[in-house]
This record gives sequence, C-alpha cells and structure tokens, in this order.
Amino acid sequence: MQVKSMKAKRVPGIPLQIKGSFHDTESIQKIQNAQEAEVKYNALKERFFEINKWGSYCKEINVAFTLCDSSGNPVQRSPIIGDYIKILLSESNKTESADYQWVRIDMIDKSNPNRLMMQCRPSKLPGNEFAGKTVHYHSLCTTSTFVISKGTDYIKMAIYGRNEKPNQNTDIISSIKNMFIAFGGMVGASKIQWQQLSDGMVNLK
Repeated sequence: MQVKSMKAKRVPGIPLQIKGSFHDTESIQKIQNAQEAEVKYNALKERFFEINKWGSYCKEINVAFTLCDSSGNPVQRSPIIGDYIKILLSESNKTESADYQWVRIDMIDKSNPNRLMMQCRPSKLPGNEFAGKTVHYHSLCTTSTFVISKGTDYIKMAIYGRNEKPNQNTDIISSIKNMFIAFGGMVGASKIQWQQLSDGMVNLK
C-alpha cells in the first residue's frame, strides 16, 4: 500500500517536510499471530541489512544497490553509519560511473525492538566530502529514511522521502538532467521504484 496525501506524514524520527517534493511509501504484510510476526520480522531484518541484495526484490525494474565503506569500496556486511550506498536505476544493464547515484548513511537507529530505521542523504563521492559535486539527482537537503517495524498482526517496510529538490551542485548539463529526473520523481516515477522495493521486501512466504 502506498500512502497518497497532499501532506507528508509526521513520523517519529523522520525529518519534517519543509520544501520540495516528498513521498510516503509503505508496504504491510498481515500476519496471523504475534509469534509468526516475530519470525517474519527477524527474516525482514536480515533482508534489511543485506543491502547488496535489495535489487533482487525489485522484480519489474532494473536496480542495483551496493554497500560501500567510507572510502567507496564495496563491502559484504551489515551497514554502519558513515557507509555509502551506490545505486543504479536504469532501463538497461549499464555500469558507467555516470549512471550511479550515491547516498551516505547518516543514521541507524536500533533502539526500538519493534522498529529499525536507517536514514540516507545524497552525497559527494566517498572520501571527497569537502570538495567535488553531489553525485545524485536530488540535493543534499533530501533525505530517504528506510524503516521496518512489526506489530502483533503485521510486518511493515516504509520509505519516507523528504525535501526532495533537484541537485544543482554539478555541471550545467547534469544540472538540467537532474531537474528532469527529479521532476519525474515528483510526479511518480521514483515513487514506483521505491514501492517495488518495499513490496518485495515484506513479501515473505
């Protein structure tokens, strides 16, 4: 289920929506009882922390997620604050560096036993925080917060996008391209991509 509203939901831990576009993407799987919910939530947690496998849950779009350390090197482990995620969203199997979007993991919250949160924002290339250009079609003020949670009769994954504005911190050609891509996201394209991920993640048999 994707929430459609003229106003962004107020969710604890999610930045306030101030300017630009937003999305509230939520997928829920109903469960028979609390015991089954616990089992499936544990399985969802494993998926949540295996970022390199996220693309396999998006069946109808070509997307790849690669977890990288603070230097930009691919790693096979659970994410930590300061890591990066390299994202390829494409209609083909291109792997040119220009096709990738980079985000940095700024927050991971494990304090609630019934909820996990991870917040990312567009970034510059790893190791180049104080120079260079943002390598994403959204600006640095944009956040994407990934949340999984459980109740007595459900498990849930949500992705909350806030303050989505086109990235202008780049060359003129890329800047114009980012405006078109970001506008596409505002009218629904990127929301469909995130919905694919959240639906696929909670689809536990």
